[in-house]
Amino acid sequence: MEQHSIDSRLELVCLAAQLILENGGETYRVEETAARMAKGLGLPDAHIAAFPTSIFVESGGQARLRRISRRGNDMKRLALTNDVSRRVERGQLSFEESQRLLEGAAAAPGPSQLTLMLGCGLAAASFSLLFGGRLGTFAVAFVIGVLVQAIHPLFSQMEMGVLFGNFTGGLITAIAADAVSWVIPYGSVNAAIVGGIMPLLSGLLMTNAVRDTMYGDLISGVTRAVEALLLAASVALGVYVGLELAAMLGGVLL
Repeated sequence: MEQHSIDSRLELVCLAAQLILENGGETYRVEETAARMAKGLGLPDAHIAAFPTSIFVESGGQARLRRISRRGNDMKRLALTNDVSRRVERGQLSFEESQRLLEGAAAAPGPSQLTLMLGCGLAAASFSLLFGGRLGTFAVAFVIGVLVQAIHPLFSQMEMGVLFGNFTGGLITAIAADAVSWVIPYGSVNAAIVGGIMPLLSGLLMTNAVRDTMYGDLISGVTRAVEALLLAASVALGVYVGLELAAMLGGVLL
């Protein structure tokens, strides 16, 4: 690895850490992956610090700081980046090979919108059964899940888009579940609403917050917990407003 400058090796370490952080990895896992990459690339004295919105890597008097503005949950990218970091640490991958694999992972498209819509619909429908729904509730929750996921791309480029997207998802869920029940009494409206909002709730984010806190990354743990609570609150507010609007609409129509 000596033929490559410290600068280029730091960039590759940052890329690996960024992929982990952007795709649902915990803070300790980000730092562990970056440390493995640094060791395998001949930077054993690297200092690494990761936070929910930034990564800092320093070695040999040179430093790199990356701002993280997007976050998601892509287990395929996580698995690939973990595999590359371990193979680099063991000396099984050259600089060029690891760079090609990581850049390929970063550029690879995620699941299609159709796949996400079907997955969200199935998840919502399945959760509705857990909360006492029956076949009619299953069908309604499935349609709600598909609709909620269908609108998410509209908020992806907005400031505070995730919060607005969750609020709108909760709003649509409550209105749709109530509106369909006026036309077709399908069973439990509550089960349809709970099932519809479950894909919007950030369980993985809260789990990572707890794990970060347990590993001593208190700043990351608190930050992730606050983010998870804000997202949950936006969904709850959307459901509340939706139920109020549905009640007003029901009163006017009836």
